[in-house]
Amino acid sequence: MRKKLAPIVVGLGLIGLAGCSDDSSENGSGSENGETEYGDVLATSDAGEVTTDDILNELGTDNIANRTFQLTLDSILQDKYSEEVDREEIESQIDEEIEGMGGADQFEMMLQQQQPGMTVEQYKEQRINNAYHDKFFADKFEVTDEEAKESVREASHILVEVSEEEDGLSDEEAKEKADSLHQEIEDGADFGELASEESDDTGSAENNGELGYVQRGEMVEPFEEALFELEQGEVSDVVKSDFGYHIIKRHEEENIDEELDSVKRQVVSQKIQENQDQVLGFYNDLLEEYNVEFENEEIRTYIEETYLNSGDEESAEESTEESTEESTEEPTEESAE
Repeated sequence: MRKKLAPIVVGLGLIGLAGCSDDSSENGSGSENGETEYGDVLATSDAGEVTTDDILNELGTDNIANRTFQLTLDSILQDKYSEEVDREEIESQIDEEIEGMGGADQFEMMLQQQQPGMTVEQYKEQRINNAYHDKFFADKFEVTDEEAKESVREASHILVEVSEEEDGLSDEEAKEKADSLHQEIEDGADFGELASEESDDTGSAENNGELGYVQRGEMVEPFEEALFELEQGEVSDVVKSDFGYHIIKRHEEENIDEELDSVKRQVVSQKIQENQDQVLGFYNDLLEEYNVEFENEEIRTYIEETYLNSGDEESAEESTEESTEESTEEPTEESAE
């Protein structure tokens, strides 16, 4: 029932830029630090030479400029926040995730499903870079504990789906079933048990209908409006959305303090989505602070027009949507399924 937020900005840990792609130099074998010095000429023959410029032109200015901008931001933010990000702790967390997902082979398989060619080491580096970006935007968009708590609700729901399939329920039939289930809850039926048995949202039904913490703006509008009007522990009336009919329960949110850091990151991500011009201004300021100069004119022009010109909002949004198509999400057990 969650809406998908379209990616708008790049270069941040929560959304990612052009792929954190699998062209990382970590697989290079030309030097002790894993980086290869390719030189200007890569191959010679009686037909002519293949140069580094030939390869770069084959990849295209857009791709090269995106990666240049990303790597520039990564290096700046690493310099800026190196003392505030514990690389060893992040790597240790990932090692625990690997163990929890059945070992390195299973983890590698999930990585390959999400982005072919990415290695565990590249994934670790991406997560570390994400942490630098998270720090940057957390500084720029400060979120108070109160704001974080008001932005989320812990919820469960039961969905009765409307379907045009032969064995599906019509709108009238789905409404009738939802009303009947709602009455059962009012008569004392356990919400979680009823959700696991009757909800057509199979993902949440496996967990007694629980959705976890739901951020404002994350769900379809009728669902969100009903949820955020509920008091803790209260169950909604039957709510209609494009998916069918919902019965929504708001939980007591007893562990909200333990979830605040995660919730704040979600709020920051939402602010980034909603304040693109501000984000572009932050980038401009950061590049000026570090005296960044893009030496190649075509790359410089592309970056300025795409990421640094806050007045050209439509162009930036379109380019970002293209550049984030290959971005990698953190692997989860659900994604393996």
